[in-house]
Amino acid sequence: KFSKKAFVFKLPCGRVLGEKAVISPDHKLLWDVSAEWGKWPAEHSIFQDKRLPPLKKTDKTVAVLNHPAAYNYYHWMLEVLARIHLLQESRLKIDKYIINHRALPFQLETLTACGIAPDKIIQPDNRFHLQAEELVVPSYVNLPNLWSVNYVRNKFMSHSNMIRVDGYERIYIKRRAYRKVINEKEILGILDKFNFKSIVLEVMPLKKQLEVFYNAKVIIAPHGAGLANLVFCKPGTTIIELFSPSFMEPHYWLICRLLHLNYRLIVGKRENLHHYWTGFDNMSINPVQLLK
Repeated sequence: KFSKKAFVFKLPCGRVLGEKAVISPDHKLLWDVSAEWGKWPAEHSIFQDKRLPPLKKTDKTVAVLNHPAAYNYYHWMLEVLARIHLLQESRLKIDKYIINHRALPFQLETLTACGIAPDKIIQPDNRFHLQAEELVVPSYVNLPNLWSVNYVRNKFMSHSNMIRVDGYERIYIKRRAYRKVINEKEILGILDKFNFKSIVLEVMPLKKQLEVFYNAKVIIAPHGAGLANLVFCKPGTTIIELFSPSFMEPHYWLICRLLHLNYRLIVGKRENLHHYWTGFDNMSINPVQLLK
């Protein structure tokens, strides 16, 4: 059964298998909180397991925050943290949290900010199979909405603590891996005339990223996880998102609509076609179109 509304449910004697599955006491896979991307319920990898790992039991109340893309900055900031918010709104007492984090700095910092202490976290592995006396499961949050965006914005951004950072009024965000702009050197040559500063978000501490986006007036970037930081922009900030025509997603347009940002997009030319996933395709951007 599927639900389009956010929810939190309690499951007496519920089970969690690895990072991938929530199982009911009568041995049913609960698909909408165990979804695997690109698969139908019957294709879930749990049905390929000939034998499950040994089951451990706990008398604790345990919450599940596993996410299939927890390593990704966007999915962590706007989806995993939104599930934490749902748990907090439920006001249920939680003893332990199952979270498949990778100990990345932004993950550890945000968990602390959300009040989840390290000694309350259980990190599952492939042999993880736990039955809790009571399992608490929040729904997935798949697209930005006003309550999830405001939760992240308010949790990490106090206007009294945000400092002015000069030199970041106009920024261009470079990508280190896939989905690159292959004529970026030409693009940066044009943007330099308009006093744009190019940055790489992966090397910036979380607090610095917040300050940069808060102070920016114009942001140009290929579609990517770092644009989750748009939740920290001031209303009226101009966003120009760059796309390959083979991979276009609405997440950042939605954030801009919610927070009254001035959104524009440019669809470039698909380059270096990837055989596995179109999201890995690079792009080239028409400089004349960008100038306009």
